[in-house]
Amino acid sequence: MVQRKLIGVRAKGRASVAETFVLVHGGSLGAWSWAAVIAQLQRLGHRAMAVDLAGRGESPYDLAKVTLAVHIDTVSRYIEDRGLRDVVLVGHSMAGLIIPNVTVRMPERIKRLIFMSALVMRDGEAATEVFKPLGAAAAKRAKEGEQISMAERFRRHQLQDASRDLQDFVMAAIVPDQMAVLAEPTPMKDFYALDVPTSVVILEDDIAIDPLRFHPLFTERLRNPTIRSIKSGHGVMFTKPLECARALVELADGS
Repeated sequence: MVQRKLIGVRAKGRASVAETFVLVHGGSLGAWSWAAVIAQLQRLGHRAMAVDLAGRGESPYDLAKVTLAVHIDTVSRYIEDRGLRDVVLVGHSMAGLIIPNVTVRMPERIKRLIFMSALVMRDGEAATEVFKPLGAAAAKRAKEGEQISMAERFRRHQLQDASRDLQDFVMAAIVPDQMAVLAEPTPMKDFYALDVPTSVVILEDDIAIDPLRFHPLFTERLRNPTIRSIKSGHGVMFTKPLECARALVELADGS
């Protein structure tokens, strides 16, 4: 086995190694959304790259025909085509549906999964089942006279802690969500049978699925994950890329 490069020594005497991070974005975004985090991970001495899910950037596809299986294939091929191993696979938001099933397909290539404010399903459960309270909350707001566009909701609930200029930058690049993917039953039985280390990044100010919260709703479904918290909204990769990168490195190290 090839020895991985040492990049420094921690205060307690443990050497830190250069990790290989593969970052998977959530709904509406693309690989571009991880640019600042990748830059910080590279500055810290690690190898980092991001995947375009189907229908974005380097993964052209008819968005109307995208399924969960297509997303899983896209990420799996990305890892296989580059011969990556000991991968720290990071999933943000909707990518929580994808990264467990990529791991089932290639457990020998995955070192750790990190769920960053990400969905974690029970076997056969669809995200839309979990999100039913959101529909009720939206109906209540509409009845009370509050009607906002999906774009404005994205600003208010995913980028509320970003400047208006940063919001405008992100809003100019997003693509429509594939709601059909969220309605698919997610196979998780084989993933839960694996013994793959998992971690969670809790975003303390995340209101993307208000009135629900990613933590502890989804976090508690994982078996003994290691955890880091960042005081940030859902768009942490835009607003706090350095803190995001540091959290990923600490979790990858198993600390």
